[in-house]
Amino acid sequence: MSIQSFFSKIGEQLQSLKRLSHTEQGREIFTFLGFVVLATGIWFILATNDNREDVVQIPIELTNIPQEAMMLQDMPPYVEARIRDKGAALLSYDINGISPIKVNFERHSNQRDAIVINNSAIIEYARRQLRATTTINDIAPDSIRIAFTYDQGRRLPVTIDADISTSPFCTLSDSIYITTDSVTIYGKAAQINRIDALSTEEIVAHNINDTTYIRARIKPVEGTRIIPDSVTVVIPVEEYTTKTLSVPIVIGGVPQGHSVMTFPSHITITCLVPMSKYAGVASDDFLIGNTFAQIEQTPGTYGAIKVLNAPQYAHNITLSTDSVEYIISKNTAPQQPDTIQP
Repeated sequence: MSIQSFFSKIGEQLQSLKRLSHTEQGREIFTFLGFVVLATGIWFILATNDNREDVVQIPIELTNIPQEAMMLQDMPPYVEARIRDKGAALLSYDINGISPIKVNFERHSNQRDAIVINNSAIIEYARRQLRATTTINDIAPDSIRIAFTYDQGRRLPVTIDADISTSPFCTLSDSIYITTDSVTIYGKAAQINRIDALSTEEIVAHNINDTTYIRARIKPVEGTRIIPDSVTVVIPVEEYTTKTLSVPIVIGGVPQGHSVMTFPSHITITCLVPMSKYAGVASDDFLIGNTFAQIEQTPGTYGAIKVLNAPQYAHNITLSTDSVEYIISKNTAPQQPDTIQP
């Protein structure tokens, strides 16, 4: 809709209202609306002059933290106060907000392991951010304790807790890994010295068809802080492609003095391999055939063949035939005469 047509429609509506105002019914409607607006205004004036209760959130921040101190917990983002004042004052808090409380680290540090802010201190801080006419009836939390440490952290490796699967025509091209091999844990030395490794929270990802990056949180350890508290997990995935090879048939376990010939001597196999392995895979990576004991027990001149060995990354291996003709023969080498010593 163009601007011209928009204003044209506004003009039409105004003309409709003007015509309505000249009718008896229209005058009644406008009179009623006037009384509604007037009543609302009177109610608003009375409401802003009455004493009322409200719950407000006052932001709170910790300042002047020493560089050598590591906070093991976060300061709550706000304290929640139930206050009483005239409606106009409460409305002002809603519209303009309340300035944050600034808590000085040095004032409340016990110099050992915690920041402690008792109930009277919290109320004192809150009063400074409110008008003199405002009464605080209740405040939560009623006290705050934030643990910290001056001890140096300990660098620990991170293991991956994952439930991963790829789509049918894809595979993991390498091991799942994280971009950061270790993180730092801070806390009481006696506690963190008993920990040898950390773990990610469980990662669940199914039917993946491309390399995937997942931001995973480190499982928290109570009473400690871990930095960074999350790592990037890389799941390398690539597509399968079809590879066709001609592979010699091998009969294993042939006893001395025997030989076995198969017809054909080679077989065509088809398999799925990751695209990155396609150029490097060769026929000698596969072992196709059977054992002498197996084919000897088979009646007739045909014996089954199967995959005896194959690369771990090759899947869905298909043979062009599942049996071949074979001939077993014995070698009859002439006996060597005894050597007579002079």
